Amino acid sequence: MTRTSARRTTRCTGDLVLLLLGIAARTTLATVYLLAVWAALPAALDWRVTTVVSDSMAPAIRTGDVVAAMPIEPGSASIGQVLLVEDPDHEDRRRLHRLERIESDGALRLRGDANPEPDRTAVDADTVLGVGVLRFPVVGLPSVWLRSGDWVQLAATGLGVIALVLLGRVDRDLRTGVPCRRCGTPRWDLHTTVVRTGPDAPGGTSLALRLAATVALVAIAATTAGAGFSGSTTSDAALGTTDSFPCFHRGVAGTALAWDFAERGGSTALDSSGNGRDGLLGAGAARTNGSCTENPFVTFSDGSSQSAVVHTTSSTTAPPTFAVELWFRTDRPQGRLFGFTGTPTGTTGAYDRNFYVGTDGRLVFGVWDTSVAKVVQSPGRIDDGTWHHAVGQFTAGRLELHVDGVLAASRTDVLTAVSYNGYWRAGHGRIESTWPNPPTDPTFVGAIDSVRVHHDTLSPAQITARFAAGR
Repeated sequence: MTRTSARRTTRCTGDLVLLLLGIAARTTLATVYLLAVWAALPAALDWRVTTVVSDSMAPAIRTGDVVAAMPIEPGSASIGQVLLVEDPDHEDRRRLHRLERIESDGALRLRGDANPEPDRTAVDADTVLGVGVLRFPVVGLPSVWLRSGDWVQLAATGLGVIALVLLGRVDRDLRTGVPCRRCGTPRWDLHTTVVRTGPDAPGGTSLALRLAATVALVAIAATTAGAGFSGSTTSDAALGTTDSFPCFHRGVAGTALAWDFAERGGSTALDSSGNGRDGLLGAGAARTNGSCTENPFVTFSDGSSQSAVVHTTSSTTAPPTFAVELWFRTDRPQGRLFGFTGTPTGTTGAYDRNFYVGTDGRLVFGVWDTSVAKVVQSPGRIDDGTWHHAVGQFTAGRLELHVDGVLAASRTDVLTAVSYNGYWRAGHGRIESTWPNPPTDPTFVGAIDSVRVHHDTLSPAQITARFAAGR
């Protein structure tokens, strides 16, 4: 009897790593190609395409972003739109800022989202080149670096492109079926003729051509822009959404949470503090949209019950020292406005750092001090249907409530605020009879805007300034 045996082929090691590297590099390069091409297309429609050269509109629009501005009819600009205009202060520049107001003489007063004050010079309506509608992130950075002479960044980017092109070729033998060069092990097909790639192969794409294509496409997006931002820039700004770019947000340095509810649509309230504590709107929380000057907000309606909430989506530790501020209006002596809870929705036994409206229409703020609830209350009713600004804050030994910029009540017998993990929640929440002046209905009916949580207390001057600034 003749015995036969099949020789087992050892798998070539390292193929998976090479394949993953090649796919990742090619995907990155393809993304750059498509983004650059997409950024260049609006120019074919006779739109203005501009590269951002400062952060005066941050964080919605950053240095190096490319923005496409759609032409509009003269005099048709509206409050809140991001306009591209001829810069009145620099003959060789353009300005991309938001229209804040229209002066009595018809001039347009603009402001960068990150700037504390409007631009010092108004612009004529006939200098408007278009309204910003599309943003292409970072593709204009090479242009910015070239203008500023940042050769280190340019060189690093060039080296990065070369590295990506080379990494995109590391799995070439694997993809074309070439046996392993180290051990001779066949790969996926023993009968396929090996296809050589390179400058000398028919139909092959040379390394130089790939590099040239990458640089050319990036340059298209970078050099089609002939304008940038102007005006001073602060380091604090916030992000929301309108039809094109966000409304102005009043971000405050040092906030641990900041909800402005300025997004147009969607179930997310973006946290403009930069700490990632976005809020999730329940079904009973509805946006009231409007222009930027009308300042969108969130309303909570009667009968919405436990879904009338906006809450953080991840657990955090309750701060031992803090200040909570918000704007609100209601005509009902009921409900919990805002506070810290053990669960994001529903009923929970762990809750404090509360704002709520008592049965007598007064605003109540308090914490759970070891084994008892301690609160401070406004001297008068606040259920009058008008907007009020409230700040409740605590540090060991002092609990305060400020209403409309004025200290309404305080006490010094509060030792601590109970520590536990939980969620920040606006809207519906249980307040039991263990709390003074509890509401008979836990559902807040009204509107809330500009929620802020600080991990420190605010001075009287700061609180007065926040009230004076408005929503």
